[in-house]
Amino acid sequence: MLFDALGAFEDMPHWEEAADSLFNAGLTINPSALHGGMVGLLAAGFSPRTEQHFSSTVAALEKALAVELTGDLVDFISRLSLATLSAIEDADYTFQPMLPPDDDALEERLLSVSEWSTGFLSGFTQGITIREAAGQPVAGLTAEALKDIAAIAQVDTEESDSETAERQLDDIIEYLRFAAINTVMEAQALQETDLEDHQS
Repeated sequence: MLFDALGAFEDMPHWEEAADSLFNAGLTINPSALHGGMVGLLAAGFSPRTEQHFSSTVAALEKALAVELTGDLVDFISRLSLATLSAIEDADYTFQPMLPPDDDALEERLLSVSEWSTGFLSGFTQGITIREAAGQPVAGLTAEALKDIAAIAQVDTEESDSETAERQLDDIIEYLRFAAINTVMEAQALQETDLEDHQS
């Protein structure tokens, strides 16, 4: 078994660590897009809890982001996926979208929010497509939430730096945070219900 328990990796990697891992693998995608894609797959009902499920998640992530994930990067993604799911399921709502540090330029953070949102939509769409094709239950993400996340993906990344812009960015991140928590938790509950149905 690759993963003994969900809490095996509790520390959420930082954006810079993800950037280094992607760079070392020869990939130029934004770390936020990678994380968004992963969360989108979790929201579609994918799970990194076992080796088999994790392999399926990596394959779907490759399709969603049009990249090849190999070597050390796969190990990093396993750590990231478990830490992400652990944070989402934490009763204290510790989950945060993977974004650059607050002291980075506003433009860089806005771009990464856009990339995270685009990644989420790609991962969710890819995940739903695969699960429907396999005849597996699909979690419902409201059209309104999808529309909101799609709008966030189109955010103006050239917004001038100001207190108002910072507050608006904080509001956007908070929306994404709870949208992710709610959709992933719904998908996990659906998975558990389906598993119980098969066992009964």
